[in-house]
Amino acid sequence: MSGSFTHDFNGAEAQQNAFEVIPAGTLVKVRLTIRPGGVGPEGWVTQSRTSDAQYLNTEAVILEGAHAKRRIYTRIGLRGKGAQGADDSYGNRGRSLIRGILESARGIASKDTSDRARAARTIRGYGDLNGMEFLARIGVEKDKTDPRDEGRNIIAAAIGPEHADYARLMGAAPTAAQPMVPGPTTPAAGGAAPP
Repeated sequence: MSGSFTHDFNGAEAQQNAFEVIPAGTLVKVRLTIRPGGVGPEGWVTQSRTSDAQYLNTEAVILEGAHAKRRIYTRIGLRGKGAQGADDSYGNRGRSLIRGILESARGIASKDTSDRARAARTIRGYGDLNGMEFLARIGVEKDKTDPRDEGRNIIAAAIGPEHADYARLMGAAPTAAQPMVPGPTTPAAGGAAPP
């Protein structure tokens, strides 16, 4: 099939730059999207294919700066394989990251125990996280079985308003959410609803 259209790729990023790992510790403003896994009452949770572990399969798009539009894929653990309660380090790390995301997105200090802060750390369901914007610290995860692996980027932590660069990178400090009113969870703009 021939046509009169041409496609000019001179302005495309060179491949070596497009796939370079962002240095660990870099702070970026991101928008989180949950890729629905079909598990749980809302369908947001993904079940591991090899164990009892469950997680949120997320994609974070960098919104500004030198790495704008880059995507970072991170699994946020909800339940580890076989572990329960305090022994579930995978799930506990995931819950800590979710708390950090809520604090960052809603401008709540981690030590704030006021009713307003407690309400800001409450969600009706995992869908409330979908579309949330927060300040993230980038990490690099490497394949432990392959010494040549350069790694891939992950969200290592969510950064709250206590950090010196928070206001500069997030823009205006967000206001804390009002207390949650029970109701159906709906995906935020830009996210797909679970099946």
